[in-house]
Amino acid sequence: MKKHLKNFPILIFLFLFQLQGMGQSTECATDYIHNNLMQTDSDYQKQIHLLEAQVEASIQNHGHSKSKSTIYTIPVVVHVLHLGESIGTGSNISDIQIQQAIIGLNNRFRNVNGLGADVEMEFCLASKDPNGNSTNGINRVNSSSVPNYSTNGITPTGNTCSGAVETAIKDLSRWPVSDYYNIWVVSEICNGSFVGYASYPVGGLYDGLVIVSTSMTSNSGTLPHEIGHGFFLYHTFNGDGGNVSCPVDIDCQVNGDYVCDTPPHKQGDCGTINPCTSAGVWDNSRYNYMAYCSLVNRFTQGQKDRMRATAVTAPRASLLTSEGCGSASINSSSELGHFIIFPNPSESVFTIKLPIESGELLVADMLGRVILQSKIELGTSTFSLDNPGIYIVNVSTKGGGSSQKIIVTE
Repeated sequence: MKKHLKNFPILIFLFLFQLQGMGQSTECATDYIHNNLMQTDSDYQKQIHLLEAQVEASIQNHGHSKSKSTIYTIPVVVHVLHLGESIGTGSNISDIQIQQAIIGLNNRFRNVNGLGADVEMEFCLASKDPNGNSTNGINRVNSSSVPNYSTNGITPTGNTCSGAVETAIKDLSRWPVSDYYNIWVVSEICNGSFVGYASYPVGGLYDGLVIVSTSMTSNSGTLPHEIGHGFFLYHTFNGDGGNVSCPVDIDCQVNGDYVCDTPPHKQGDCGTINPCTSAGVWDNSRYNYMAYCSLVNRFTQGQKDRMRATAVTAPRASLLTSEGCGSASINSSSELGHFIIFPNPSESVFTIKLPIESGELLVADMLGRVILQSKIELGTSTFSLDNPGIYIVNVSTKGGGSSQKIIVTE
């Protein structure tokens, strides 16, 4: 009997890790925000299309999962926007609860249960604040005086619920997005309508994720789900029209969730058979952290590729050179494949200098259309663009990738 009981705690841990590494008990608001911005904000739409081109180019050029990779470490700061309760009570959750939530997040990203892919990304509570002072990476702000926050929580941008204005809440405490990934813990979102949401990686002062205090725990699937959005993962059921129809399934690189090893499905499909397709490994979707099913336990290899490609692409790339956790994940910008471009602005002809290794060049316009794609050698190379405008120049190497803007004048 003792021999069998010896491994019992481990079995219990693995069971709880799978069972409580669950999807959302209610929805996340990311889709609502994203869809609204895609319809109303042309600049946001351009940024998303451009980012898709950059991330796909990075994946195609050198991949991110073929062998053991550099572990990317992302500094995070947690802003607890409470209602005046004592620490450890209500929305003012304890330091230990936050620390355990980060441990649970890392366990999922590092695939400790062995059921998915090891993303080889970790998240650390900041040890150094923007002024260089020591910190535990947790800020607490009594937010009860912000209109409507005590009664209805925060209102995501573009939503019509009667909570507090999102920017008013986030302005209470936010750190530079170039060096820290901001996590705002709130009392409620839209009077309990959502459990969290995150910004897709297009930058901005308010970039980061929002999560309700009750979901900021070690065994909740909400935090890895929203971090997934923050590193450009869509829901596995993306394109289902709100659980109406099966997503388009013609080209997995541009349909559905843009990931090829997560079979498309409708939001409510969580049974033993995928009604939308018999292709692929169904468990990769229905048990995925980016699904809404009750049992989730994995990221896939394709999702790993996408998140790591996003991590080395602007604006997320700067997080890898941040010293918010004491030392940078990547020792210098050159390790990310950073390059020099001159002259800028240019009348047509410009030169790129690569300091470390050769790679792949992709130039896109502000609509995300690829204008130029070419191999680029170590050292200096010259290229030209015929039409005036603003372009994004992306260079990908085996060590990573980065992007810069270039202005072409008449």
